[in-house]
Amino acid sequence: MPIANCLVTQSCFKNIDASVDPILLWSKESTKSTEQMTINLTTIEKQLGSPYAAMVTLQLPSLWTRTDISLLQVGLVKALAKYFDISPEEIHIVTQIIHSGHVVEKSNEIVW
Repeated sequence: MPIANCLVTQSCFKNIDASVDPILLWSKESTKSTEQMTINLTTIEKQLGSPYAAMVTLQLPSLWTRTDISLLQVGLVKALAKYFDISPEEIHIVTQIIHSGHVVEKSNEIVW
């Protein structure tokens, strides 16, 4: 259930290569399986304050180890930087840890 909700500036879409799958990039960079990985991309109309090309909320289940969390976070930064052809410094990620029983999928509460 690694889910990345990405708010990105319109300029990010100028240099993407449509043949590149960002999920595969994330998997490669994090050394984790693509199974259940999701990236949602939403274009920002206007951004105020500290500027970032991409602001990401990464949701991970609490069953991941600290090492796994680190690999997924850093791997996502690298993958998005490659996908959008931007500097990793232009990407901001905040990770939320989701506890067992706090997810409903296909009308079923998910417990791990």
